[in-house]
Amino acid sequence: MYTQTMASLQAHRVRGQTYWRIVESRRVNGKPRPIPIAYLGKVDDLLARLQGTEALRLQSKSHGAVAALFSLAEELDVAGTIDRCLRESGRRTPASRRSVEPSQPLAPRRHDGLSVGQSLTLVAIGRACRATSKRAFSEWASTTTLGEFADVEIERLTSQHFWDQMDQLPVKTIDPIEREIVGRAIERFKLPLDSLLYDATNFFTFIASTNTRPRLPARGHQKQKRDDLRQVGVALLCSRCDGIPLFHRTYGGQIADAVSFREMLPAIQKRLREMRASPDSLSLVYDKGNVSRRNQKQVDEVGLHYVAALTVASQRKLVAEANARLASVDLGEGETVLAYRARRTIWGRERTAVVLISERLRQGQMRGILQHIASAKRWLSRLAATLQRGKQRRSRARIEQDIAARLRGRQHLNDVLRVKLLEGQNTLSLGWEFDQAAFDALANSTLGRLVLMTDRHDWSTTEIIRAYRSQADIEAVFAHLKDPHHLALRPQYHWTDQKLHVHVFTCVLGYLLARLLHLRARAAGAPHKSPEALLDALARVRKTRVARLTGGKGKPRVTTQLEDIEPGLATILQSANIGVGVYVPF
Repeated sequence: MYTQTMASLQAHRVRGQTYWRIVESRRVNGKPRPIPIAYLGKVDDLLARLQGTEALRLQSKSHGAVAALFSLAEELDVAGTIDRCLRESGRRTPASRRSVEPSQPLAPRRHDGLSVGQSLTLVAIGRACRATSKRAFSEWASTTTLGEFADVEIERLTSQHFWDQMDQLPVKTIDPIEREIVGRAIERFKLPLDSLLYDATNFFTFIASTNTRPRLPARGHQKQKRDDLRQVGVALLCSRCDGIPLFHRTYGGQIADAVSFREMLPAIQKRLREMRASPDSLSLVYDKGNVSRRNQKQVDEVGLHYVAALTVASQRKLVAEANARLASVDLGEGETVLAYRARRTIWGRERTAVVLISERLRQGQMRGILQHIASAKRWLSRLAATLQRGKQRRSRARIEQDIAARLRGRQHLNDVLRVKLLEGQNTLSLGWEFDQAAFDALANSTLGRLVLMTDRHDWSTTEIIRAYRSQADIEAVFAHLKDPHHLALRPQYHWTDQKLHVHVFTCVLGYLLARLLHLRARAAGAPHKSPEALLDALARVRKTRVARLTGGKGKPRVTTQLEDIEPGLATILQSANIGVGVYVPF
């Protein structure tokens, strides 16, 4: 219970200095105590307040995220690597037109005070923090301290600036740049290369069909259901541990996954040699969408160890055999699955095959089939109503063909939905029924089954299953790259193949920086479960510049400090090697 009284002016000493404050005497637990309500500072500060001569200006900007990413980019020498590879490619010219000695290395040409490497580093940091267009970059960056680190006027970084800088990077230099940066990351972060994950996906674009300049954007199987748009394919190779991108390639949107995998294998093999990774010590993990007889033959000839998936349809005999011999396998952490293991000759080679049941997959497939059935019933109802009105002009053979095509295009519909087309006097009628017994048999014999194959005959069944499950980590990478706020590869506003290649490179580079930063922060005890959550927390760390004008002839007193930050972030900031200035909690 507090009892308020009159306020008074009180002096108090801290480390030999006298400070003034306004206090109120309040009763706390029945005893009077002075409670400070305002701190006035020293005598000079108090006098300035009384005379009205003190002026105060504040400037606050988001600091933590851009500072952490910029520091990491410098540690990995991202800008220097880009400029050095450009110089070695012969594309760069001296900063001035004066003559240089033949032995003198060419200096990177600068645009608005920045080299190509510096500009693209800013692009990568921008993609990680806030996925904007190049036109909106300066508006976002002006709210941060990024310009201080780059030592550039942010207002000069227009979309034209970035387009000009991107235009200076030949596609052929992207691979050596990525190789050098990734190699440095592997060395500094001690990244294990025991298992590598490969997958590919596509990103739709808004490039008009009438724009025939770019060859990469094309229509194909669109995984985000935007078949009306042209798309670009992106392949990734990541470390199994923490999903660090080690290799990427941009390819045409019309190319199927299995074809792109076959075309990527020589480049992947080359990258592994450049990283000095021993083929005997690592395994390549890839999903069934990348598997074919021809592709597997190429993997076998290259000599890579692998864990891959096969379609259930291609291994029906093995699945039927496994259904009668499933046994419980302990995956650790209290999880068990039913699985069957055997050695089989598959595509001309002996391989270890594992058939397992994923209950989560089985439930998802059952829901999918029921949804397809509901959709098919609605379509059949509309067709039946048309036939009943006698408005159908197609022949019976054509109608049967349309029904078969409709059922064939949906998962297992032909197995569980019985459709009959009956012919009456001058009319056709349509009937159908759902075969529950067939659905139950399908669920118990086929759904939820996964078929894995590997040449790691010495691995336990648990190790094989866990290696394949790590494929989810690279799918998570693509999910990050499709995040609309951070790390987003889309939207992109570039209309030539060269700029599309550079755009994807900067997005993957931004993800690499964010993922490594999260890895380091997590080692320091950060509670953030994703790079996005960490970047959001760091973005809330703001740097404040305080300018005080005392009314005299001297220069204003300017101090820089961080605003109050979340508990625990100070340790993360220190682990990220951020030059944050003075931190004074308010």
